Amino acid sequence: MQKAGIDVSAHQGVIDWSKLKGKIDFAILKAGGSDCGRYRDYYFEENYASAKANGIKVGCYYFMGRGCTSSAAGAADAQHFLSLISGKVFDYPCYADVEAQIPSMKAGTTDATLTFCSIVQSAGFATGVYASDISGFKDRLDLTRLNGLDKWVARYGSTPKYVKEYQLWQTSSSGSVPGISGRCDMDLSYKDYSNFGKESYILNGVDYSVVFDPEYYYNKYSDLAEAFGNNHSMLWLHFCTFGMIEGRQASEGFNVTAYHNRYEDLRNVYGDNLSMYYWHYCYFGKNEGRTAV
Repeated sequence: MQKAGIDVSAHQGVIDWSKLKGKIDFAILKAGGSDCGRYRDYYFEENYASAKANGIKVGCYYFMGRGCTSSAAGAADAQHFLSLISGKVFDYPCYADVEAQIPSMKAGTTDATLTFCSIVQSAGFATGVYASDISGFKDRLDLTRLNGLDKWVARYGSTPKYVKEYQLWQTSSSGSVPGISGRCDMDLSYKDYSNFGKESYILNGVDYSVVFDPEYYYNKYSDLAEAFGNNHSMLWLHFCTFGMIEGRQASEGFNVTAYHNRYEDLRNVYGDNLSMYYWHYCYFGKNEGRTAV
């Protein structure tokens, strides 16, 4: 299902998000970058809070600087990015923005991007890569190494030609929308990040419906039934805030204790951080054929 959105940064200045309510489906917000030292975008916090308050789905991006051309540099940028987005909940991915590095550093830029995305994913956020169709994905990145990562492609005047499979398309840099003085980037999304079924159980861009069934959760735990009744929204909030940390089972098909005990490779990475086992199963484990009961 195609959805329409925008991406914004400090360049747009103060945005009246109330005027955008009902006009766009999503917004991708600049969180910060490393193109001028490491920094937080001046309006990121305000844009995040105001977009959320007006019911607009959000993702974010991080502008990688010219020197981000190695795994070490990608790791450093990822840690800075995580410090900017810690505690926030996104409906769309958190993207690495690749456009500043020089083309001759293509291999190193790809290394940096992969490391960046891996670290951000490991922290529980869905990730992707933003770049221009030709000057980015062709000239500055090795597209063959980016399999499995969502792609947000900029190309104006026509659909992307070099990148064949993509989830977001930045169609213009000169859009006009209510609430913004001046121009902004316009985007189309071809992937439904916000509704994987009748009810959406998305946390930081990851679909948790394979490990969370509100009816199962309600019937299994009498303390939750007493506290919340069969209120799916409150049960989901409890699961996100406390349930995963406590190791509660919220679906017939996933038992975190069994998953933890069965896979030594996961224990070596996540130790006793139970929340990460839920995330791993949703993002990787189920598709890898791992079992959790």
